[in-house]
Amino acid sequence: MEMLTVEGLTISERSVGEHDKFISVLTSECGTIDIYVRGGNKITGKNQSAAQLFVYAKFCVNIKKDKYYLNSSEVIRDFYNIRLDIKKLALACYMGEAAKYAVMTKAPKNENEAMRLILNCLYMLSEDKRDCRFIKSVFELRFISEIGMMPQLIGCRVCYSYDEKEMYFQIDECCILCGKHFEEAGLTENGRNIRITPSQLSALQFICLSDMEKIFNFRISDESAEIIAQIAEKYMVARLGRSFSSLEYYHAV
Repeated sequence: MEMLTVEGLTISERSVGEHDKFISVLTSECGTIDIYVRGGNKITGKNQSAAQLFVYAKFCVNIKKDKYYLNSSEVIRDFYNIRLDIKKLALACYMGEAAKYAVMTKAPKNENEAMRLILNCLYMLSEDKRDCRFIKSVFELRFISEIGMMPQLIGCRVCYSYDEKEMYFQIDECCILCGKHFEEAGLTENGRNIRITPSQLSALQFICLSDMEKIFNFRISDESAEIIAQIAEKYMVARLGRSFSSLEYYHAV
């Protein structure tokens, strides 16, 4: 029987009978893998602590017929505080659901960076470093960039200007147009063509292009945060071609 040791984050779980469960674990090495945890729902289970949602741990698994069975585990970081706030929990579940879908079907060009992003977001949530809306926007824009679908943010796609008073982010075209070329194209402002300012474009550029450890190191006004939030969610849903039940729940709570 083959054995594998990986570090990963549990992003979803489902019970099997009364005591056992499957956990979906996001790893840097193997993408997302489903691991069977015997006794995972029992308080006295030896792997119970590591087999919880949003726990980052080292997992030693046995591989049999391409299926993974948890042998032993060691908790590295427990983002327990997230489970104490329904809004934070809903956002974390959304990040996990999106990651599970995208990592399995889109194969990120840099799985380690995707993992670092999610761990950073969970830390910010757990420690109340920034509000949920801001963390969600950063996650969506940077995650979609890490899986190879970054929007064109240099400037207007026609003239490359980046500091015009009036510019527009085009959700479906994945790019920016300045006011002049937007008007020349006969386009109108709507939910798919969103007006932005130079400072908002700078925020988009910072999120998508800055070093991973710096992505939360900026401040924007509430008005700009709302614009960025609209762009981030619509762009992510458009690029992945689907929404998520956890996203709908996040908006409902």
